[in-house]
Amino acid sequence: MFASVGCAVSGGGHGTVPAETIYMGGPILTMAGERPAYVEALAVREGRIVHAGSRSAAMKQVGSGTRVVDLGGRVLLPGFIDGHGHIADYIQQWTLPVLNPPPVGDVTSIEDIRRKLAEHLREKPPVPGRLVVAVGYDDSLLKERRHPTRVDLDAVSADVPIVILHTSGHLLVANSAALKLARLTKDTEEIPGGVIQRDPATGEPNGIIEEQAAYAFLPFFPRQTREEQVRVFAEVQKLWASHGITTAQDGIANPDNVKFLQEEARQGRLMLDVVSYPMWKVLTKVMRGEVALEGVEVYPPGSQVSNAGRARPGRAGMEAVPVPGEGSTQRIRVGVYENHLKIGGVKITGDGSPQGKTAFMTLPYTRPPAGLPSDYRAYPSIEQAELDAWVEWGYRNDLQMLVHSNGDAAVEAFLKSVERARRIVGAKDLRPVAIHAQFARHEQVDRMKALGIVPSFFTAHTFFWGDTHIETFGAERAFGISPLAHAHGIGLKFSNHNDSPVVPPDILMLTWTAVNRLSRSGVVVGPKERVSPYVALKAVTDWAAYQYHEEAEKGTLEVGKLADLVVLDRNPLTVDPARIREIRVLETIKEGKTIYTRSSGH
Repeated sequence: MFASVGCAVSGGGHGTVPAETIYMGGPILTMAGERPAYVEALAVREGRIVHAGSRSAAMKQVGSGTRVVDLGGRVLLPGFIDGHGHIADYIQQWTLPVLNPPPVGDVTSIEDIRRKLAEHLREKPPVPGRLVVAVGYDDSLLKERRHPTRVDLDAVSADVPIVILHTSGHLLVANSAALKLARLTKDTEEIPGGVIQRDPATGEPNGIIEEQAAYAFLPFFPRQTREEQVRVFAEVQKLWASHGITTAQDGIANPDNVKFLQEEARQGRLMLDVVSYPMWKVLTKVMRGEVALEGVEVYPPGSQVSNAGRARPGRAGMEAVPVPGEGSTQRIRVGVYENHLKIGGVKITGDGSPQGKTAFMTLPYTRPPAGLPSDYRAYPSIEQAELDAWVEWGYRNDLQMLVHSNGDAAVEAFLKSVERARRIVGAKDLRPVAIHAQFARHEQVDRMKALGIVPSFFTAHTFFWGDTHIETFGAERAFGISPLAHAHGIGLKFSNHNDSPVVPPDILMLTWTAVNRLSRSGVVVGPKERVSPYVALKAVTDWAAYQYHEEAEKGTLEVGKLADLVVLDRNPLTVDPARIREIRVLETIKEGKTIYTRSSGH
């Protein structure tokens, strides 16, 4: 990729063990500290950084086998860390028809959706008893400015069960055959934490299914063979690496995802570090014996198993915590990495999505969904008492909890649960994470700092749905989404994420949104919440490592840390901020080994 300088030096001077690789000849941005800091050279041995400093000192570690890399003016940074995403879910979506609008796809109307579905049915005959699934439609960007309905999809086929997933992942639309397959009728009772939208005249489902109600369709989704999953996951990992990511997340993992990742780890096929957070409902089923999940161990009642190792850096060994429930003896292992896989804690869904108009708000929506009253605020996905119980359990067992909290009412519910747990159990450095925290109010962000909560923001919304949010919530609330500048101003560490596959895992595009906050139409969505390029990068390196309790291992280029690196063609701190999204990842390095180069593609 870059010029390597051959060296005939036989040893590393003064008895020093020679480095395997030395990088120099370009800006090496360490991301350590509150202000940008550069070093002349970086040396790597056995997957770790052994020197970050002067070129002359680095050259003392050159041996006969040392590879000296001339960066040629390119910039070297710590590898990017995915603050929140769903990497295993990408496996399923990789081979499905894509209904996204530009710039991700080309769908702009309901007719486009019907056309793509019809083409897919012609090219790939459906499997009896399985759904035909497509992903990524966005009602806010369709010409019709509405969701498709059962009737729209019946026009494609009245016999083949079809489901299309909303770009947010929080809603879907089913045709009549799919509704029949899932046994959803006008007599079906509402599902807690979800909504079955209905025809006001007949009471029949209109095909639009929200939040927890959508799980009724999950058993009928198409199934890939094990060979297909392995092949696709290799491509998915390459995609992540092509964006400079060295640590990924599998948030709200289902049992199949956890089992798949465990097997991939055993087989040595994880090129990235992956942190998995099983969904809380999975653990409830494990506890009841309804689901068998490898990695869950049974201990005698009253056994004491320490989880102190959860925050301890390391590459092997696991700890365990008890799963909550009366009379339960199940324990799920969590903690440090085994073969690049770590169970990081538990993920809970607190509410829905703002672009899907299911984010739980304190004040009514400025423009509620069609047919709903003017006082519509959406709804929680989990009741306060259940959320309180889970967060208390997390505190009792030293376990990190990730809670999806988009609307400010959902954020408030999470804050109250943490406040309650700290009163009952005591304060601990668990770093619970407010996932998205899109509409967190400034006073709520202040309380996050006091409570030790790490917000993982989602500034990509400012581009993809900023115009929609202004219309849906009004300019004042829309301009406050993902309040990075306020969080930084009070000294609160935060991460930033793409929530892939909601939007592509493009970290430099994400960084651009944090710095510029430009919508599709060119509106600056919250000029007061823009941050500097350095702060934006801290959110995907240093502070993201802190979120995972991995600041001793990752996030900055310092001696002793893992050699997780990314090489960019330009420096995000010196280019025109408007052009940050044009910067290219040239190489991604995990623990000293190259896992992506631009010439190899993805």
